[in-house]
Amino acid sequence: AVRARTVRPAWICGPFASPYSTAVHYEDLILVASGIGITPAMDIINAYRAGSRRLSLIWSCRDASLLEYYLQHGRFDKDGWTL
Repeated sequence: AVRARTVRPAWICGPFASPYSTAVHYEDLILVASGIGITPAMDIINAYRAGSRRLSLIWSCRDASLLEYYLQHGRFDKDGWTL
């Protein structure tokens, strides 16, 4: 709580849609995420897995154990590859 009066203005914008909200309109998807941005990307992968869409994921994270976790617990196609 602010105890002293302040004259600093604040502008609030939003809500903002997911960066992947337009994914439904495309057949080939390239999902780019960093850090915890993997969460909505994994949701899109799981949502469109059964269809005819081609999904590519590019994910940058600073902790290798996170990458290992998702490779072990995620449902990725056998014909995919990891660098």
